[in-house]
Amino acid sequence: MLRATLKSLLARKLRLVLSGLAVVLGVMFVSGAFVLTDTLGRSFDAVFSTAYAQTDVGVAAKPKVDVNEFEGEEAAAPFPASVVDEVAAVPGAAKVTGYVSTDGARLIGANGKVVTSFGPPQLGESWNPDDELIELRDGRGPTADNEIAINATLADAAKVTVGDKVGVLTREPRQDFTVVGVFGYSGGRDSLGGVQQVAFTPPVAQKLMLGETGVWNAITVKAASGVPHEKLRDDIAAKLGGGYEVKTGKQLADEASGALKQGLSFFNNILLGFAGVALFVGIFLILNTFSIIVAQRTRELALMRAVGASRRQMIGSVLTEAVVIGLVASVLGLGAGVGWARCWRMYSARSPAGWRWRRSACRPRRSSAPSWSACW
Repeated sequence: MLRATLKSLLARKLRLVLSGLAVVLGVMFVSGAFVLTDTLGRSFDAVFSTAYAQTDVGVAAKPKVDVNEFEGEEAAAPFPASVVDEVAAVPGAAKVTGYVSTDGARLIGANGKVVTSFGPPQLGESWNPDDELIELRDGRGPTADNEIAINATLADAAKVTVGDKVGVLTREPRQDFTVVGVFGYSGGRDSLGGVQQVAFTPPVAQKLMLGETGVWNAITVKAASGVPHEKLRDDIAAKLGGGYEVKTGKQLADEASGALKQGLSFFNNILLGFAGVALFVGIFLILNTFSIIVAQRTRELALMRAVGASRRQMIGSVLTEAVVIGLVASVLGLGAGVGWARCWRMYSARSPAGWRWRRSACRPRRSSAPSWSACW
């Protein structure tokens, strides 16, 4: 009876494929959605943990104007360089570094066109030779006002190398610089999350990105040996007052990661919605297909009954066909979903356009937690 059931199943290949395809699509959407979002979440967990690895405490000025995600980006709030000295005077602060990091540095590539980004921000930063996160790949850091260093992702996108003269657009009109260095990050990465970065000397970064010299918009603090990060955070917050956001590196990483996962859950819900539609349509397709198959097999089933097959065997034959189709199609759908998620992730890693970011929200800062909930 089992042999007869399998032969009957293989005799109707077209309907078999159509029924299986409905199951494959539904399972693929569901498995792919969960695999993709989970993999992306773990990838960005690793990015944030690395980005904040050298930060025991981060300090940033509170934005002067509160702006929600749908209205735009909160404007960077620069503060005087003297704040660095105030933080350095706090007991337990071993190393205090002020720096500039803000969106809006657009490089003009070798083809004479501005290098665009379909999501990840284009950061203009101050060069810090003591940053343990950065690894120089070629050349050196900028030391003169007309020199810059860029990360490997931007160098590849712009098709420029060390020694090339390039234009950079910032808050001010185009200015020309010489590329003296190309850098990456620990772990062999060319960027953090696809972000394009241009590093200037500190005075130039202050003037071009913040509008005036002698100011910073972020501070990183390394705690002295044996000093709890939470205690140092509280002491710095008490020293600076209510105009600043002071958080430990772990807080910054957790907040950024948590906000990202909230954004990914929205993306996951969209994919699951498609999966639900696919399964809903698939149910009707499979029911109709099996109804047609059973109707067309009336004579065959009657013949099987005539030669001695029981009613239970007839029902078991039809159920066996359904189980075989469902099992094989589900396995294929699971494999297709995992493969689709892997291909999507590899594509998005190679091309920033493959993963839609919201420019104003997606920014892996090392000083304050970005709003990742709008990233999809």
